[in-house]
Amino acid sequence: MGRIKDAVVTGARAVRRIPIPATVSHQALSEARRSTPPGHVLKSHAIEPEMIGRTRTVWLDEHHADNGIIVHLHGGAYVSGPFSSDWAWLSRQVDARHCAGLMVDYRNAPDHQHPVGRDDVEAVLSALAADGRLQGRSWALTGQHSGGGLAFVVARRLQQIPEIPAPSALIAMSPWLDLELTNAGMTETGQVDPVHERRLLRDAARRYAGRTALEDPDLSPINERLDGLPPIHLSVGMRDLFLSDVRVAKLQLEENDADLSYREISGRLGLQLIPRKGEDIERLHREQAELLARVLG
Repeated sequence: MGRIKDAVVTGARAVRRIPIPATVSHQALSEARRSTPPGHVLKSHAIEPEMIGRTRTVWLDEHHADNGIIVHLHGGAYVSGPFSSDWAWLSRQVDARHCAGLMVDYRNAPDHQHPVGRDDVEAVLSALAADGRLQGRSWALTGQHSGGGLAFVVARRLQQIPEIPAPSALIAMSPWLDLELTNAGMTETGQVDPVHERRLLRDAARRYAGRTALEDPDLSPINERLDGLPPIHLSVGMRDLFLSDVRVAKLQLEENDADLSYREISGRLGLQLIPRKGEDIERLHREQAELLARVLG
């Protein structure tokens, strides 16, 4: 029995080191995409798809927008999304606040490259402001994984776009802040990564960035000064590839006297295709809800 166990462990370690072709990884992400809300979200909310310019968006309970709006940017490494986890998170927070939620299905690689995703989000916000749907209403900008990094980019850029009201809060879950993946901590984490996420992310970054340098702050917001931002809730999993970068961002925000709440949870938080459960995630959701209650009123 001991020999069999040793053989299985050795085989598993060998498989871990075999590169998974990028096409296979991206195909899996594409197949996990949920462009429409899953059944439990459909049953819980008034759902209304809306094309805003060239960007597909989906409203959850728009009739509650006077209670605030949560604008959510999905994860997916800029090559896929939204996923069931994005819908579940947005549904939960909309329920908690009795407010409106808006999923922004910004366009992804390989069909669309930077700055299309960024421009999609800003165009949606600009259209909402022009229609008066942001006037006199508090709204929060939220994102997971690539959507979390994009949320930082957009929040910073909105400081220079006075016609769009600034968000009242920023919530970022395991945000992808550095498309170069230069942090040394990632190498250590990647050595035990069973799905070769670093390889997938490097390929995704190249696909999405196109001719733009990966260190550009509009792709890698950690390369820009993180100040002038609204109240922030920042979170990361202790086995996430982005753990070191998120810790660096936390220090930068603290140095700039940001209104910051921070949470590290056990296991992984980034690139979640399906909702995660457990005590840690419940506490995280409660903290996020507390920030939303504070800023949305």
